[in-house]
Amino acid sequence: MGTKKPTLQDIANRLNISPASVSRALADNPRISAGLRQQVQKTAAEIGYVPNAAARALRTSKPDMAALMVPNLSVLRTDGNLDVLQAIDEELGLQGIRMMVASYHQPSLVPATMRKVLADPRLAGLLFLTNYITEELLDMITRSPTPTVLVNAYPERVWEKWDGICVSGTENLFGAELATKHLLANGHERIGALVCEPGQRDADLREEGYLEAMEKADLDVSPSFMVRCDFHRGFETGRRAIHRLMASCGEDRPTALFCSSDEIAAGALRGLMEVGLRVPEDMELVGFGNHPLSVALTPALTTVTHDGVAVGRGASRLFLGLLEGKTPKTPAESQFLQPAELIVRESSGKFTARKSSQRQRVPAGVGRVPKD
Repeated sequence: MGTKKPTLQDIANRLNISPASVSRALADNPRISAGLRQQVQKTAAEIGYVPNAAARALRTSKPDMAALMVPNLSVLRTDGNLDVLQAIDEELGLQGIRMMVASYHQPSLVPATMRKVLADPRLAGLLFLTNYITEELLDMITRSPTPTVLVNAYPERVWEKWDGICVSGTENLFGAELATKHLLANGHERIGALVCEPGQRDADLREEGYLEAMEKADLDVSPSFMVRCDFHRGFETGRRAIHRLMASCGEDRPTALFCSSDEIAAGALRGLMEVGLRVPEDMELVGFGNHPLSVALTPALTTVTHDGVAVGRGASRLFLGLLEGKTPKTPAESQFLQPAELIVRESSGKFTARKSSQRQRVPAGVGRVPKD
């Protein structure tokens, strides 16, 4: 039996470096110091490493692959993310860049997953499609020389760690505030909310927008008026949330509800029917996301736009700019924002005085959170 051929991993283990660094050193990549390149080449000769011809061809060709990093594949089913994915795939495909999806399952596994992905010499850069934005992730992206864009992560709550990071997203906070103000303008003071468990940036910002609108209206929010839902199990969690809400409030219930997603709102609509309440006569309802089925519900759902196609295209433009060597110098150059827009339909408001296609847009600057 023949002996196993030496591999890049064997060299990496000897020198305690990554296989990607070994690959770059063998290709005389200037990003690797001259000293380390000599060490790698010497070790390769000592163990008899012979580069694979196909792998060498990959290394010498122009990187043509982008990795879409996601916590898990279920995120692609929620909040218009399939539209985001399709738009990115189409825009990058026009430039000859293929896309792969890499799931890391939990935040602690991001570094290990990144190392595996970055070891592929075909890789041009990374796009993170995630609601879980931590300081550790932002630090990792800042330190990495690899072109990287965060998708669905617009920094409406700004801190200095966002500086220089390319992001594409929607006005979640402002959109939720806009939706709540719509219910307030309809004369409601007892406005509840079906929100999500903390830790998911989009949902957190939508909850903040709801609370800020209520605070600006000088209205207290009863803890029993806010029910926590599972963002990824939208319909069923929304339906059950209504039963929990009615059990805790009874007759002392809200007269209107803001929901963190259209899927949750659709479940709430079903739950309200089950407890004998009509929409909008007994309870007005507003969702978030403008899901394709939101207009097909009965009654049709008032909602806030979340244009996944626009967000995906914005992310692609930022990514391609990084590949061309353009270094963003201002937030305007590093951030794409899809403005929030309220679409009023039958589930809320004095709908008889409006058309179902009416869209309301608050003038620029009104209700927005200033950057620190």
